[in-house]
Amino acid sequence: MEKFSFLSNKEFRKLVEGLTGSFTVYGTVRKDARLSAAGDGFPAYGRISCFEDLVLGLTPTHLSAKEFLFPQRETLLKFDIEKMTHAAVVEAVDQVIIGLHPCDIHAVGLMDRVFAYGKPDVNYLARRAKTVIIGTDCMPDRFCFCKSVDTMNVDAGFDIFLHRVKGVEPPQGAGPPQNGFLVRTATDRGKTILSKYAKAKKASLKQLDEIAAFEKKREDSFTAHIDAPAGQLPEIYSKSDESPVWERIGAICYGCGSCNNVCPTCYCFDVKDEMKSNLNEGERVRVWDGCTLEDFAKVTGGHNFRRTRSDRLRHRFNRKFNYLTGRFGALFCVGCGRCSRTCLVQINISEVTNELIREYNAKKRQ
Repeated sequence: MEKFSFLSNKEFRKLVEGLTGSFTVYGTVRKDARLSAAGDGFPAYGRISCFEDLVLGLTPTHLSAKEFLFPQRETLLKFDIEKMTHAAVVEAVDQVIIGLHPCDIHAVGLMDRVFAYGKPDVNYLARRAKTVIIGTDCMPDRFCFCKSVDTMNVDAGFDIFLHRVKGVEPPQGAGPPQNGFLVRTATDRGKTILSKYAKAKKASLKQLDEIAAFEKKREDSFTAHIDAPAGQLPEIYSKSDESPVWERIGAICYGCGSCNNVCPTCYCFDVKDEMKSNLNEGERVRVWDGCTLEDFAKVTGGHNFRRTRSDRLRHRFNRKFNYLTGRFGALFCVGCGRCSRTCLVQINISEVTNELIREYNAKKRQ
């Protein structure tokens, strides 16, 4: 059995306050309260300057935490044409990300492998080395299907992981139970941070049973699913090029790139040189790009290797379930459901995949 320790809410507060005093801290918050139906805002990641800013949620955030490791825009190089000088720019600060769910921790692991592959990306890896990951448990909504792609649980890739539990019952008449978290650490850095900023106690058997009950409830709560083993999906997608599914969803797709922006494992980028008004100084920057955008595969002369939206969608889905599995040995969809949750025309990645599975199985029966 894994080793857990108990952290009361009071000690958890000390942990967060200690971190905000020593690191740049990002965590789960609620944003745009005036736009949400309940008036309490939408789950998102944001800068945490005090304990009250942090709102640990069971449901997924609309955007992933990818931007804190792989910014939407970053400077790679500064140059001066007149002086004939240039200097690489690598910006990384000690930072903490609090509130990542298991699927997002798996996603960070995939990004780590991508940016370390071949010629290592020094910008990403420097930032990653200075980042502390603190995960927390979750409960699926109607779009989550991490159970189907084997990312529902996580044993590595984080420094500290938090499980909500009720506290140890106090002596009779001493007040209500003190709620808190059972804590796992997966790195020496996590152990050091936990011992430095908070005092944890031994977990009780009752609390361990509570985690087991929560995990059973969580596993039984999934309504979205993929109807084939995760290991079979690359083969299914490799046989789907001529499926009518692509034309059908391509006909309604706006090509807006929302799915690329919210996906925690999309890592495509463009690189541009931008000049200052003196036309001597400039910067080389990289910005996020997306394979569903019309210009993504366009080359000199106006030729486009993926001219239609159906072509671009087919490419994106294959990137998640097929093309990268040979190189990295894993699917690049972690089942977070963000692309389905934010799609303006309700293209649902698990439903599309299940349609391809049905077509594949029908062909095998012929």
